[in-house]
Amino acid sequence: MKRYGIGVLLAIGVLLAGCKGDGLHERRYDEGVSVELAQWRKATIGDLRYELRFSIPELRDEAVEGEACIRFTLAQRQEVVLDFRERSERIHGVTVNGEACDYDFANEHIIIPQRYTCKGDNRVEIVFTAGEQSLNRNDEYLYTLLVPDRARTVFPCFEQPNLKAEFTLQLEVPEAWEAVSNTEVATMHVTDGRKLITFKPTEPLSTYLFSFVAGKLQRAEYQDGERTIVAYHREVDARKVAQLDVIFGQVASSLHWLEEYTSIAYPFAKYSLIILPGFQYGGMEHTGATLYNDTRMFLSEHPTLDEVLSRTELIAHETAHMWFGDYVTMAWFDDVWTKEVFANYFAARITEPLFPEVNHALNSIKNYTASALSEDRTLGTNAIRQELDNLRNAGLIYGNIIYNKAPVMMSKLVEIMGEEAFREGIHEYLTTFAYGNATWDDLVAILDARCNEDLKAFSNVWVHEKGMPHISFAEREGMLEIAQRDPWERSLVWPQRFAVTFVGDGWERVEEVNLVAERTTLPIPEGTRVILPNTDGRGYGLFIPTAETMAWLLAHWHEVADDTARQSLLMTMYENYKARLLGAEAWMQALLAGLPGERNELVASTLCSYLGEPLREVGTAEVEALLWRWTEEHALTSCRLQLMRSLIANARAPKTIEQLYAVWERKAHPLLSERDYINLAYELALHMPEKQEAIVAAQRARIVNPDRVREFDFVSQAVVPDTAAMDALFAALLEAENRRIEPWAEKALTYLNHPLREEYAVKYIRPGLEAMQEVQRTGDIFFPKKWARALLRYHRSDEARREVEAFFAAHPDYPALLKSKIFMNVD
Repeated sequence: MKRYGIGVLLAIGVLLAGCKGDGLHERRYDEGVSVELAQWRKATIGDLRYELRFSIPELRDEAVEGEACIRFTLAQRQEVVLDFRERSERIHGVTVNGEACDYDFANEHIIIPQRYTCKGDNRVEIVFTAGEQSLNRNDEYLYTLLVPDRARTVFPCFEQPNLKAEFTLQLEVPEAWEAVSNTEVATMHVTDGRKLITFKPTEPLSTYLFSFVAGKLQRAEYQDGERTIVAYHREVDARKVAQLDVIFGQVASSLHWLEEYTSIAYPFAKYSLIILPGFQYGGMEHTGATLYNDTRMFLSEHPTLDEVLSRTELIAHETAHMWFGDYVTMAWFDDVWTKEVFANYFAARITEPLFPEVNHALNSIKNYTASALSEDRTLGTNAIRQELDNLRNAGLIYGNIIYNKAPVMMSKLVEIMGEEAFREGIHEYLTTFAYGNATWDDLVAILDARCNEDLKAFSNVWVHEKGMPHISFAEREGMLEIAQRDPWERSLVWPQRFAVTFVGDGWERVEEVNLVAERTTLPIPEGTRVILPNTDGRGYGLFIPTAETMAWLLAHWHEVADDTARQSLLMTMYENYKARLLGAEAWMQALLAGLPGERNELVASTLCSYLGEPLREVGTAEVEALLWRWTEEHALTSCRLQLMRSLIANARAPKTIEQLYAVWERKAHPLLSERDYINLAYELALHMPEKQEAIVAAQRARIVNPDRVREFDFVSQAVVPDTAAMDALFAALLEAENRRIEPWAEKALTYLNHPLREEYAVKYIRPGLEAMQEVQRTGDIFFPKKWARALLRYHRSDEARREVEAFFAAHPDYPALLKSKIFMNVD
């Protein structure tokens, strides 16, 4: 083995510089996985199979040793470039076709010279020490999480989604541990306290879908006809474990719905789920080994309707991925949104029959539209489909735009096509690219053939361009003029339909608007007093009502009888508040006017979620006292709970803090969960520094689950009053090892930048931003944005703004994708 020195790399650069126009060669050896390398490998490598073996010690600080046998065919004898993002000393030996290989290692690649390979079948065997970054090791368990390009941090591989392969895995683990992977166990042997488990070969999988979990886990089974569904978890609360029956039933319902809709049986060997504490995401769709976050699956004794629906939608989302993302996978991560759009679009549809009493149109705009707008309104917004030059940047493509704007777009596309034509197109798409890869253009071509409209033109603005329209309303000579403007000044037009409601004395009339140009007009019925925009919630963008309508909304929005219209109008006012077209005091009064009489749980939930910002901006002791009264008197149980949570997070008045302390001390509130009391303890420790030690000690003694004790010990470091301890914790968070469990690190950073500490915490902004590239390199896909949010969300001062401006002034060529994550969190 040898490593490329600087001279060798320079020589390669000079050589490739002479290959004018040959893009495949120019970027082949870049760090990460360049699109050029991926295209070259896809064109030359076939019939790929991995045989992997890992020996996992019981102690977390001991290394995981691995062996890989990688089999593939080549169209001709050639150099082979494998990916391994680890130090060279972790590679202990490479053999190619039975011959010890004098390979090169450079820029995260194992480079096998042409002289070792042959046309046809090839076999590369590598002995290595596994990388730690994506093994997620805890004292009693570990799990792999390899999306989007993290398989190469664990074992040598061809890291790209369009080189699907068969995986055969062998794990050696402590005898007391369970082990789960994508397929069933083929053989298992126990010797000298160690368990050797061999799993059956997988169906063709992309590297990011390969997975295993091992550790001290509880196991439960559910029989769904001939199908057995298995769950693994670490929960010790029997009341939470009892929820597995509901979870199993919703997994089964999701599988049945998708099989019926697609006319394709579940395409993988088994379905298991593993529910883990501290898991970074809500879920991850590994075939046969889907991972879930424990707080999203095991709900409190008094869950809100949002939480119940969210769990169902999460299960349906991950299950939909089995067809959309796993069975048919994007060819490159610039189209990663194509798997997420289907997962969320179908999750909503799967959930509907399970909750027939819920207004799902309302729930859709509350979940998808509102979430998409939260990013689309910012300077950091992006198109649904984004260009990607290197897989190492793939994690930065993820966000609310691909998860939530994309389903909004898909609903509009189905509206254009018709349900039956869309369903036929989806079936063709799945059968054409079964166990393979496809692009958005492949799908558009299939759908376009079944539609009279120009779907490519529709796609160009909705998928390939960033931003949202600003849609304004004006009355001119008896006509309503509706005009859309592109805030990015590209003269784009977003075609869409939505409802407008004309309201008179004792009557109202709903008209559908088909906005396909920059402006359109509607006659205003005689006697109209107010014109309400987007009352069905189907429209997307910033809706700017007339001044008369806005004044009416502020005073009377809560009087609108239709739940969907009321939700949509509430969101319209919020977007105007965020656009600084509506003042904080007026917005607060509008919320307070609607809260006491609201009887729809989802609308009430939205109201409560909107309280935080104006409370921090213009809240008073009188407002907090009013909210406290409603925590006791409101007709909706869920609203009483959510109001209490809002006060826990945002209260500032001394009397409210005293009341919250009494609630925490007695631990007698009928609705608060253990998680609520933990969050309350954090907040009280910040508000009552003289009692911080006692509060933290008492709360720790209340926690039974050892995993939650470990979390509390980590996060509670952030609520100490000692500024030297705060600075030490912040410095520790700048080290990757201390961010290993990302939800804990995010929460600690949030408390370090709590509103009560805004003036002091300005000092953390610049070093926190300087760490962003390292956070991206070492963290998982959502963590850069979460890091930026934890660092910046509560800062509103001019000094904070100057820190951000100074950072970008010092880094004029800062990576665009990472820059957007910061801009998404700058007010």
